[in-house]
Amino acid sequence: MNKRLKFTLSVLAVLGLAGILGRVVPAGSMPADGECVEGQAANDKWLETQLETAYLFNPHLNNLSIDTEVKNGEVMLTGTVRSAIDRDLAEEIAKSLDGVKSVGNSLEIKEDMEDPGLPESDTNFLQKVKDATTTAQVKTRLIGNENISAGDIDVDTRNDVVRLSGMVRSATERQLAEFIARNTSGVLAVSNELEISRSG
Repeated sequence: MNKRLKFTLSVLAVLGLAGILGRVVPAGSMPADGECVEGQAANDKWLETQLETAYLFNPHLNNLSIDTEVKNGEVMLTGTVRSAIDRDLAEEIAKSLDGVKSVGNSLEIKEDMEDPGLPESDTNFLQKVKDATTTAQVKTRLIGNENISAGDIDVDTRNDVVRLSGMVRSATERQLAEFIARNTSGVLAVSNELEISRSG
């Protein structure tokens, strides 16, 4: 197992707690003045995990050569990348995360770095991991919405496309579930196969 796959498994271990953490301290929800330091630290750790995962699944970046540190919502990037384009890409990905206040980019360019591309077997494995993570994130967001009967909705993700199936109580709930899925990080498209219950 190469270093990248080992890192994937370590990220998944953290993401295993992310669903729980996401309910207590939602991504992008920073503590207000006077809240405990632990809450801020939890948000910073959540942002750092999201960022490392985003780099892990980006085919153009080598996540093992990029170090991330988040403090009070401020991101600092250090390490090395292959080009100025990769440097800017890493910064823009960080800026795109909800809850990030600012990004300090100290990445150095090293043109002779190894290409981060993976063998096809590893790429397929990573896609399956990404799809499973997306499914978990969508389910967590559905469960967290009191207007959604999440227990009656099945979520499946393949190649970043989410499929929703099962029963909902109204057309409004059907549309709400779709928008929640669409607005989940990493989702490219949503196939909404939810049916409206006749008794609803």
